[in-house]
Amino acid sequence: MNKNWFPGIACLLMLGLVAISFTSKKNNAAAAGKIRTIIVDAGHGFKGTIGARHGSFGTEVSEDQISYEVAKRLVAILQKEMPEVKILESRPTVYFVENKARAEFANNNKGDLFVSIHCNYVPKLREVVRTGSRKETYYVTTGKGKSKKRVKKTRTVPVYKTYYHANPAHGTETYVFAAHKQDDKEDFILENGDIFSNEEDDGTINVNINDPIVKQQVALWTKQFFGNSVKLASIVEEEFVGIGRFSRGVKQRQKGIWVLQATAMPSILIELGFLSHRPEEEYLISEEGQQQMVESIARSIKRYKDLVEKPAVQNAANNSRK
Repeated sequence: MNKNWFPGIACLLMLGLVAISFTSKKNNAAAAGKIRTIIVDAGHGFKGTIGARHGSFGTEVSEDQISYEVAKRLVAILQKEMPEVKILESRPTVYFVENKARAEFANNNKGDLFVSIHCNYVPKLREVVRTGSRKETYYVTTGKGKSKKRVKKTRTVPVYKTYYHANPAHGTETYVFAAHKQDDKEDFILENGDIFSNEEDDGTINVNINDPIVKQQVALWTKQFFGNSVKLASIVEEEFVGIGRFSRGVKQRQKGIWVLQATAMPSILIELGFLSHRPEEEYLISEEGQQQMVESIARSIKRYKDLVEKPAVQNAANNSRK
């Protein structure tokens, strides 16, 4: 055999190993591996001393408080109804946690799903109305030298009054990472995703992350994560409608949502409602309202889990028949 062939053969073997590693890991973690770890993220958090936090209508409420209480309820119900799944909290206390720490917590714990809980808020609507006019006195200087003098004049100017009205914006929204931020998501998957593991020998394959095959596979993972994020977000909004909530739909932000892009897994951010809308504020403060929302989110996660794991179960059954 020509020895010049060896480098080419070695290269092909290495690429084959990378492809096998990717395929194996993808099948095990993304499809057949089931959802083993869910990260529940309570948005924001109190900074410093906790004092009274006031909502739009004088009630002692804030997004920090509501997101924390809803997240705690969600963790409790998921632990009870999904004992086979590890449920972890990125903000386990009432205090603030930096977004970077949240993402690192999710990635370090090899989360299979990231669910962030938030509340919306918009300022009151500002209306400026002309209410009439008034006379205004002003002076002009005329002439030069000794003939210079100030002349009194008057003019009519409009009078305005500013009114503020309650903003009618209301409803739930669920966000996924922005599609045009795919490059950012890929970077975090490369950096944090456990995608190079060789599970058969419990070792690792040393690969070049700039290799075109590696990049192509990571791009496929990113698209799969995006699709699964949209899938879960759609189920969440569907469940909210089922309990009578108004859904504003599944959304993306033009500037993106960093924590969704920085987590190497399917990830969503749920806006429970608008604290600037009095009926929703009262609903989200109430124990009944919070419990209804939590139960809806829990049902959504279970439906999603069954949906993404179903192909894996079918494949396993088909393989056993062969």
